[in-house]
Amino acid sequence: MARFHFRFLHFFVFLFYASYVSASRSSFESDFSIIDSDSEGLLLHRDYSPPAPPPPPPHAPSVSCTDDLGGVGSLDSTCQIVADLNLTRDVYIQGKGNFYILPGVRFHCPILGCSITVNISGNFSLGENSTVVTGTFQLAAYNASFFDGSAVNTTGWAGDPPPQTSGTPQGVEGAGGGHGGRGACCLVDDRKLPEDIWGGDAYSWSSLQEPCSYGSKGGTTSKEVDYGGGGGGWVKMEIKELLEVNGSLLADGGDGGTKGGGGSGGSIYIKSHKMTGSGRISACGGDGFGGGGGGRVSVNIFSRHDEPKIYVHGGTSRGCLENAGAAGTLYDAVPRSLTVNNNNLSTDTDTLLLEFPYQPLWTNVYIQNRARASVPLLWSRVQVQGQISLLSGGMLSFGLAHYASSEFELLAEELLMSDSIIEVYGALRMTVKIFLMWNSKMVIDGGEDTTVATSWLEASNLVVLKESSVVHSNANLGVHGQGLLNLSGPGDTIQAQRLVLSLFYSIHICRVEDITVEGLIKGSVVHFHWARTISVQSSGVISASGMGCVGGAGKGNFLDNGIGSGGGHGGRGGLACYNGSCVEGGISYGNSELPCELGSGSGTESSADSSAGGGVIVMGSMEHPLPSLSVEGAVRADGESFEETVWQQEYSVSNGSSIAPGGGSGGTVLLFLQKLTLGKSASLSSVGGYGSSKGGGGGGGGRIHFHWSDIPTGDVYQPIASVKGNIYARGGSGRDQSGGGENGTVTGKTCPKGLYGTFCAECPVGTYKNVSGSDSSLCRPCPASQLPRRAVYVYVRGGVAETPCPFECISDRYHMPHCFTALEELIYTFGGPWLFGLLLLGLLILLALVLSVARMKFVGVDELPGPAPTQHGSQRDHSFPFLESLNEVLETNRVEESQSHVHRMYFMGPNTFSEPWHLPHTPPEEIKEIVYEGAYNTFVDEINAIAAYQWWEGAIYTILSILAYPLALSWQQWRRRMRLQRLREFVRSEYDHACLRSCRSRALYEGLKVSATTDLMLAYVDFFLGGDEKRTDLPPRLLQRFPMAIIFGGDGSYMAPFSLQIDNVLTSLMSQLVAPTTWYRLVAGLNAQLRLVRRGRLRATFRPVLRWLETHANPALRIHGVRIDLAWFQATPGNYRQYGLLVCSVEDENEPLCLGNTNGGVKTETFSRVKITDMPNESGSPREDLPLTQGHRSSEGFARRKRSYRGLIDANSLQKLEEKRDIFYLLSFILHNTKPGCHQDLVGLVISMLLLGDFSLVLLTFLQLYSISLVEVFLVLFILPLGILLPFPAGINALFSHGPRRSAGLARFYALWNLTSLINVGVAFLCGYVHYHHQLSSSKTIPNLQPWNINMDESEWWIFPVGLVMCKLFQSQLINWHIANLEIQDRSLYSNDFELFWQS
Repeated sequence: MARFHFRFLHFFVFLFYASYVSASRSSFESDFSIIDSDSEGLLLHRDYSPPAPPPPPPHAPSVSCTDDLGGVGSLDSTCQIVADLNLTRDVYIQGKGNFYILPGVRFHCPILGCSITVNISGNFSLGENSTVVTGTFQLAAYNASFFDGSAVNTTGWAGDPPPQTSGTPQGVEGAGGGHGGRGACCLVDDRKLPEDIWGGDAYSWSSLQEPCSYGSKGGTTSKEVDYGGGGGGWVKMEIKELLEVNGSLLADGGDGGTKGGGGSGGSIYIKSHKMTGSGRISACGGDGFGGGGGGRVSVNIFSRHDEPKIYVHGGTSRGCLENAGAAGTLYDAVPRSLTVNNNNLSTDTDTLLLEFPYQPLWTNVYIQNRARASVPLLWSRVQVQGQISLLSGGMLSFGLAHYASSEFELLAEELLMSDSIIEVYGALRMTVKIFLMWNSKMVIDGGEDTTVATSWLEASNLVVLKESSVVHSNANLGVHGQGLLNLSGPGDTIQAQRLVLSLFYSIHICRVEDITVEGLIKGSVVHFHWARTISVQSSGVISASGMGCVGGAGKGNFLDNGIGSGGGHGGRGGLACYNGSCVEGGISYGNSELPCELGSGSGTESSADSSAGGGVIVMGSMEHPLPSLSVEGAVRADGESFEETVWQQEYSVSNGSSIAPGGGSGGTVLLFLQKLTLGKSASLSSVGGYGSSKGGGGGGGGRIHFHWSDIPTGDVYQPIASVKGNIYARGGSGRDQSGGGENGTVTGKTCPKGLYGTFCAECPVGTYKNVSGSDSSLCRPCPASQLPRRAVYVYVRGGVAETPCPFECISDRYHMPHCFTALEELIYTFGGPWLFGLLLLGLLILLALVLSVARMKFVGVDELPGPAPTQHGSQRDHSFPFLESLNEVLETNRVEESQSHVHRMYFMGPNTFSEPWHLPHTPPEEIKEIVYEGAYNTFVDEINAIAAYQWWEGAIYTILSILAYPLALSWQQWRRRMRLQRLREFVRSEYDHACLRSCRSRALYEGLKVSATTDLMLAYVDFFLGGDEKRTDLPPRLLQRFPMAIIFGGDGSYMAPFSLQIDNVLTSLMSQLVAPTTWYRLVAGLNAQLRLVRRGRLRATFRPVLRWLETHANPALRIHGVRIDLAWFQATPGNYRQYGLLVCSVEDENEPLCLGNTNGGVKTETFSRVKITDMPNESGSPREDLPLTQGHRSSEGFARRKRSYRGLIDANSLQKLEEKRDIFYLLSFILHNTKPGCHQDLVGLVISMLLLGDFSLVLLTFLQLYSISLVEVFLVLFILPLGILLPFPAGINALFSHGPRRSAGLARFYALWNLTSLINVGVAFLCGYVHYHHQLSSSKTIPNLQPWNINMDESEWWIFPVGLVMCKLFQSQLINWHIANLEIQDRSLYSNDFELFWQS
C-alpha cells in the first residue's frame, strides 16, 4: 500500500501511466464491445436498448355519454357517470365539455390491456371512493381532480409488453418481471455472484422521460399453471392547468403469491401546469416468490404545491426476503432529475442506468434507500449538471464484476455519499467540485489486467471523508484538488497501489477557505493567513508554547547561586529570592493593543538549564481578517515551565545541574477576526511558566489581543464573540521563596459607544456609554430622575449610547411616556387630582343647571309640582289629585251606579305569580238573593282560572329578579295589567252573566263589573241590580251596609304603598252621609299618612295612622254619624292580609255601632234609629232621616257581616300584629316613602348633579378597572348586567317625564336601579381589593406615587367605589324627597293642626 510521500518520482510515474493509457485506449475500444456475441457472460442473454415501439393506431370514434356510458348529460357540455359501469372493450371518450365520475361509482374495464381514453376540453373529476380499473388510462383535460378515496387502478391489468424485450422471465424459477428495474430471482448458483442472477430484465430506458410501456408478467414455479402476477398498466395524463391528486394513481405489478413471481410495475406519465394534493402515485413491482421490478414514473409539473407520495420500488420476494425486486425510475422533468429509490427494501438486483443524455444534461441523480443502480455498458459516461447523491444504503456500480477492463467517466458538480457504496470494475475518471463521503466506500477494482488505466478523482474545491469513509483502489489512484482535503476522523482513509495527491492548498495552510484542525499544529510562529474559517475541534491543538526566546527583552535574572527570576512580557517576571536576597524578574514589554513579540525565557541559549517563552500565534491580518474562528480544543502560546529533566542523547546523560531558572513568559496570541466562538471545553492561553523546583520565579503572563475587524453597532448589532471556555494570561507560580509572575494582558479593539469590554458586549441594562473605550467603568448608570415611576429600563440592541435611557412600563396597563394608567392620564392632563376634581365639580354643576333648565323647558312649568290652591265649595279637591281616582271619573255617572249597586266583593291575594287573585266560592250574604249559587261557583272557577299565572311567567320573573330586579317589577306589572284586561274582557263580553237572577242583567251583560286599583294589587267585583228584580229592599242604603269594609290598595312596599283609592260607586255611597269635599279631603289626608307605612315595620308605622284617625278623621266624621277604624281582612293561606277601613255608624250620643272586641272581631249593636244631620244629596234636595229598624237590618244579618271582618287594629291589638320580613327589609331603610322635603326645584337640581356625578364616577371606575384588566371591567359591567350604567338613563327619563304620576312612577324605578347598582359597585370594590392585596403579596417593588395620586396599585383604590356608594345613598334620599314632592303637593296634609288641615 502506497504511502503519501511528495517526491518527484511519483509525479513521473503518474505521467508515464497517463501516456500509456492514452496510447492504448484505441486498442481497448477495438477489442471489447458490449454487443459481442461471443461474450455470453457479459451479455447474459439480456438486451438493454430495445427498438422504439410502433406508433399507436388511430382512435376509434368517441362513445356517447348517455347511450354508451349510461351517464347524464353530454360530452360537449357536462357528462356525469352516476352508476357503476363494466366495459367489455376499449373506450375512446372525446368532447368539448366536462366529464365527471360521481362519488362511489365504479368505472371498470376488467380486461388485460383494456384501454380507456378520455380526451375532453373541460374538466375531469373522479369522485370520492370512485374507481377506474383498466389496463390503460389516458386523460387529456383542462383541469383534473381525483378526490379522497378515489383510484385509477391498472395494477396487474397490463397488456403485452413491447416486443423484443425480455421483461417476463423464462423457466420455472418463479422470478419477478422486469421493467424499470430487474425482477428478483431466488435461484441460488454458487458459480455466480448474487448480482449476476435476476428474473425479468429492464427495458424502455430510452422512453423513461415519457414512459408508455406495460409492465411484464412474473414467472411461475409450475409448467402446468401460470402463477405469475400480471404487469402494471399504463397511466398517462396531460392536464393543461391544474391537477389535484388526493386519491391514488396505481400501475403496480400484480401479486404472484408464493408460487409465482410478482409482475413488474407499469408506466405513469403526468404532465400539468400545476399539481396539488397528497395522494399516492405508484408503479411498484408486485410481491411474489420473486419480487417484480419497479416501473417507470415521469412527472412534468411546472408548479407543485404539495408532495404526493410517489413509489417505484420493487416488490417483496417471499422466496428470498433479502432480495427484493429492483427499484424503478422516477424522472422529474422540471429539474431534470432521476431518482432510484427502493423504499429501504434490501436487494441484490440492479436497476440499469444506460446512456445518459447530453442535450440537455440531466441535473441530479439520486440513488437512495437501498436501491442498487448499475452502469453496465463499457466506456460509459455519466454526466449531470448538478449533484449525484447516494444516500441510505444506495449503491452504484460501474461495469461488470467479471470484466473489470472498462473505463468510466463521472462528471458532476457534487458527489455526495452517505452510508452508501460505489463499486467500479475498471477505471474511473471522476471530475467534481465537491466530493463528500460519510460512512461510505468507493471501491475501485482494476482487476488483474495491467492495461487498465489509472483512476483519477478530481475535486476542485473540497474533498471530505468522515465516519470511517474509505476510498480504496487495488490499482493506481490519483486525487487532485485545489481546495481542502479533509480526512477528519479515525478510519478515514485513501488507499491505492500507487497514490498521488496534488495541488491541495491545505498542505500549505495558505489561501484556504476552510481549515479544520483535529490534530496538533506547533511552531514558533504559526500564522493562518487568508482563510475563511478556522475550526479547532476538541482533539485539535494549535500550540506555540515554549517556542519563544530563551533570552529576549524580558529575560529573567539570576542570583549568584544560580536561582533565576521569571521572564517578563505582558507582565513582569517573578522575583528570584534566596535567604532574603532577591533579584528582579524580567521586564514587561510590547504593545498590549497590537502585540507581536515572542515571550522571553530565563537562562542562556547555550545552556540546557533554561526555559523559553511562548511563541506567536497569528490568525488573519489587517487586510484579510478571519471571518470566523471556532475553538473547541486549545490554542496555546504559554511560557515553558522548567523541571529537572534527563536529556538522553545517544549514550550521554546530563542532569543534577545547580542552575534553577525561572519560568518563561507567555507569548502572543493575535487574532484579526470578525467572530469568535469559544466552546465549553476550549482554552485560549498565554500563561507564564512555573519556576524551577529549586526556587525559580514564575514567568509573566503573555499578551492576547482580539482585533475585531468590524464591530456592528445600533440596530445591526450582533454579538461578535460567544465565550464559554477559558481565556488565560496569568503569570506562572514561583517556587520556594521566589515570587510568581505578574498577569499578562487580554485586550480587545476599542469599543464604540454603547459597547464595552474585550468582546465589545452591550452595556448592562440601566447604563449608558457615550464615549469610545473598552473599560467597564465607562458604562455609567442612567439618571434615576429620568425614569418614570412604574418603569424599568429595557434592553436595547447595540447598547445605550446617549441619555435618556430607553425604558418601558412594568405592565401593559400603563402607558408611555409617563407610565400612567388611563385614569391617571386623564387626571394629570387636567392638572392633577385636586384641579381635576374642581374642574369636574364645576362641570357637573354647570351641566346640572343646563339639565334643570332643559327639564323645565321640556316638561313645562304647568306640569311641575307645586302647591295648588284649594277651591272652597268645589266638588273636587286638588290637594292630592292622582291618589283620588274620583278626579278621573265623570260625576254624572255616580247616581246611576250607586242606585243599582248591591255589593262589592274583593279578590283575595296580592296578585303575585306565587299567589294570584282569587275569589271565594261561597257567595257573601249580600248577594245570595241576586245570584244562583251553582252558577256563581262556576263563574268563580272561570275567574280564578283566568287570574292564575302560567309557570313560565313566574320563571321569567325569578330570572329577572336575579339579573335585574327593576325589570322583574316591570315584567310583573305588565303581566298584572294583562290579567286585569283579560278579566275585564271576560266579564264584559265573554261571560254570559248566568250567575245573576236578573234576566235584564243577563241580557245586557250589565250586572257585573271588574275593577282594580292603579297599583294592580287589589281587584274587586261590583254586583248591580238589573232593574227587573222588583225588590224594594234592594239595593241597600249606606247605613244598611254598615259595617262596610274599604280595603287599601298596595302592600306597604316602596313601589306600592298603602292607599285608599276610591271610585264613583264608593264616593256616591259615602255621599249619602258625608259631604264629598269632606270625603275627598279625608282620603287625601289618609293616603298621605298611609304612604309612610312600611312593610316589615307595620307596628311602628301604623301607629301614626291610628293617631291621625283619632285626631283628624273621626272627629270630622262624627258629626255625620260615621266612624272609620283600621282593620285587616281576608288572610290567605300564604298568610297575606289585606288592610283597610271598617266604616261604621254612630248614634247621636256618640256610641259606635261597631266596636273592636278583644279577639279582633267586630261587635255590632242594633239600634232603632240613627239621626243624620241634613246635608245635600246629589240632586241638591235635603236628605230625609234614614230609619234603621229590625225590618231593614236584623241582628242576625249584622252578625253574619261581623264574621267577614277579621280584626280591628287599635293601640292594643297593634302590638299583636304579625309582621313578615324578607330579604328586602333592610333596603327599606334606604328606599322608603317620606314626607315632602326641600323645594322641588332644588331637589331636582341636586339630583341632576348627583346623577351626572354618579355617571362620571362610573366612567372613572371603568378607567380604573381597565388599568387592571378587561376581565374586571366585564365583571363589574355584567354582574348585574349593565346595572351600573342604567341608573343614568333611568334618572334622565324620570326627570324629563310629563305629569306628576308618571314622573313619580319612573322615579321609583330610577331609585331601584340606583340601589341595585350597588351590587356592581360592590363587585368593583372586591376587584380592587383583590388586586391591591395581590400586588402586596407578589412583593413587586413599585416606586411610591405622588400624594393623592389615584391609582389601583396604591392605597387609594377604594376612593371611586366608596364615592359611588356615598353618591348613590345621597341619591336615594333625594329621590325619596322628589317622589314625596311629586305625590304630596299640599304640605298641609301632614299638618298636626286639626283646623288647619280641614281649612286648607
